[in-house]
Amino acid sequence: MLAKYSLLGLFAGSFSLAALPFYPPCDSPIYCYGDLLHAVQMAKLFADDKTFVDKPTKRPVAQVLAAFESIGGINATQEALKTFVAENFAEEGQELKQVDNLPQFDPNPEFLHGVHDPLLREFGRTVHGYWKSLIREQDLTKLCDGCVSSMLPLKYHFVVPGGRFREIYYWDTYFTLEGLLISGLKDIAKSNIKDLLDFVDMFGFVPNGARVYYQDRSQPPMLALMVQLYDRYAGGDDFALKALPQLLTEYEYWAKYHSATVRASDGDHMLSRYIVTTDQPRPEAYSSDYALAHSVSTDSKRQAQIYADMAAGAESGWDYSSRWVRDPLAPPDKILHGIRTSHVVPVELNTILYFNERYIEVLLRRRGNREEADEFRSKAEARLKAIQSVFYDSNSGLYYDFILNDDNSGRGNQSDIFSPASVWPYWWVGNNVDDNGAQKAFSFVGEVLAKNPGGIPATLINTGQQWDAPNAWPPLQFITIQGAMETGNKKLATDIAQAYVNNVFCAWYKTGGSIPNMLKQLPGMSDTGHMFAKYNSTTVGAQSGSGKYSAQVGFGWTNGILLWVMDNFGDVLKTPVCPGIEIEIQSTKATSSAPQAASVHRSVKSLTLSSGKWMVDNFQGQIEILL
Repeated sequence: MLAKYSLLGLFAGSFSLAALPFYPPCDSPIYCYGDLLHAVQMAKLFADDKTFVDKPTKRPVAQVLAAFESIGGINATQEALKTFVAENFAEEGQELKQVDNLPQFDPNPEFLHGVHDPLLREFGRTVHGYWKSLIREQDLTKLCDGCVSSMLPLKYHFVVPGGRFREIYYWDTYFTLEGLLISGLKDIAKSNIKDLLDFVDMFGFVPNGARVYYQDRSQPPMLALMVQLYDRYAGGDDFALKALPQLLTEYEYWAKYHSATVRASDGDHMLSRYIVTTDQPRPEAYSSDYALAHSVSTDSKRQAQIYADMAAGAESGWDYSSRWVRDPLAPPDKILHGIRTSHVVPVELNTILYFNERYIEVLLRRRGNREEADEFRSKAEARLKAIQSVFYDSNSGLYYDFILNDDNSGRGNQSDIFSPASVWPYWWVGNNVDDNGAQKAFSFVGEVLAKNPGGIPATLINTGQQWDAPNAWPPLQFITIQGAMETGNKKLATDIAQAYVNNVFCAWYKTGGSIPNMLKQLPGMSDTGHMFAKYNSTTVGAQSGSGKYSAQVGFGWTNGILLWVMDNFGDVLKTPVCPGIEIEIQSTKATSSAPQAASVHRSVKSLTLSSGKWMVDNFQGQIEILL
């Protein structure tokens, strides 16, 4: 398959898509480009385009392509295509096997001892048990000789998010790891990271997810964060130092292919943005991308730019949001007509890269590479200065994305769209920003929470896109809590944590959740409780239905953040109140022990709460306040 290094020709500071060469995401004539892909996806044989591109073949590629031509190729009828797919493709998920043997799994994990509320303690135990249904290994034995799959090779065990997401995803994995490590599953956590490190060796970066059709884009580069998180928990081995070459390789990829020059009042700054080089619809969303591009323009260059910006939106992880469009107030069916992701220089991406630069510096010093470490310190200091100059709004204390003009000048203006990304920098540099600004920022967050009992929404604009209001995403609650803690807003952090627990628990209970000997299932339920990918911020216990696909259950990052919240706030969390439902607790004895003194595991609480604390511990006195 094609590696992204061979595909991209971006230059730092350049951002005109018209001048770029475009390529499909990989070299597969089945999964990434060509008449077969176009015909099947435009025939709409499945409700979700991802279904087809996740199917392995039943025959070698040449035979599949010949069979396609025999039914008329691009001109085949829908009925003929339906039969063709049934005869030539197997069920999706054939390449995966659930991992049942988990030597480190403990039904009574240490963190439960710190959860004082009996109902939440048993709910935490239940969610802890869900890991057993989400851990996979790759098994290609069911594929015939010469048959192919869209799965990328994976040597180690990994966690799938759930639902339609049958593979490991990049930035999801960080939030999943927070929970895995709290659950004591260090080996599985390490295996996830090793799979991602292998991707860097293969491609020079971590793809969006473990599919060939994701090879043209990445996701928020949180690999260094994962390595640092594991290093804090595991300690004692040299895993982080062994990962340093891959962290350097990935860093260079983002520096080379995602840079943009921003011209500010205090000079030019080199920052980063999401950008993807492609002239094709995303294979897993082919029909909707194709329809969008052709509804906007008949010009092939304009269509290619739409495809590229849709892919860049997917690279952001926020697919899709008013952050990436020209007119956030456009009608819902027109909102994506103005997609312009590559024109947006995002707060969170540059904050993540700032952390990466700082952490790589630490590892280089640990290895004795003083000169190279000094270079990364300089890079980090330059980026921090740029973050404060370009994104920071002193009036509100919030950070806003920067929107580049269309003239390639590097000039532009701050966005006015609030999102949890607006407080992301406070997680890592909160103690180095003017305290008055921080308090203004989190006072506003408190006002948002007061109007959203289910948590902080992705933005304050309801566009019908899933990364906008009223959707409350688990990772965004995590980030906002981290920023609040770093700036001394502990009550607000606790309130957001409680809102998250309320929403997750109530949605689970309303979809059939129960706890033996403690909580009976609601009458008339056939399901056994669902953990969703996102929730409604305005209605506690309501899954959110807006977005590009149906509600997904599982769910890796939801479980991970819930366990993290319980580990760090378990002594103050209260029994959830679910609107319209009376919770009748049968017993408080169940299977758990009474709350005990803080466990050995919770001795790392001060670290798990904050990479920000880690930043201060490692760089106190080195980071200037740049306001």
